Amino acid sequence: MYHCRMLTESEIADTYNRYMRYDFPKDELKPLSRILSSLEKDEYICYGIFEGDELCGYAYFVSLTEDGKKYCLLDYFATVNGLRGQGIGTEFLNMLYDEFKGVEALLCEAESTNTAVRSEADIRRRRIAFYLRNRFIDTGVTASVFGVEFVILELDLNKDHSGDEIRSYYSRLYKSFLPERFYNKFVKIN
Repeated sequence: MYHCRMLTESEIADTYNRYMRYDFPKDELKPLSRILSSLEKDEYICYGIFEGDELCGYAYFVSLTEDGKKYCLLDYFATVNGLRGQGIGTEFLNMLYDEFKGVEALLCEAESTNTAVRSEADIRRRRIAFYLRNRFIDTGVTASVFGVEFVILELDLNKDHSGDEIRSYYSRLYKSFLPERFYNKFVKIN
């Protein structure tokens, strides 16, 4: 039986060193020090899904609270290698849905199939389809971040956000952790 909970600081560091360094390309992975600093400022949330005491997957979120409303961006999501393809990711998203019911918006980036080289296109299609099967909706908003094109998905929390609202939330989330000079140069929202 699986259960989901927030990770402790030591579990976050352990997950980073044991899994994230291998699950994500080096150029996509924030330094652990930045994650921990954001966590201390209440700008980051980290969850794990467990079977007993064994970590089976993790989800890290950028978090921003403005005017009493919380906005989140799924930053890293993975099932532990060796446990993939067993439905753990779907189970985890179902549990996270309950955890995030009170947020104004939870966004997710998925690499666009439009810019994929042939070998990557199928992987990207499957990733997008996975999120769409698991309560995310395509917002119609796209973004280019450091040269990578993303479609922006939103967890369906029964709130009707316009494209302009999604662009605003996404922009504010990025501006919360990315220095302005990098944001202006490397983030384009369509």
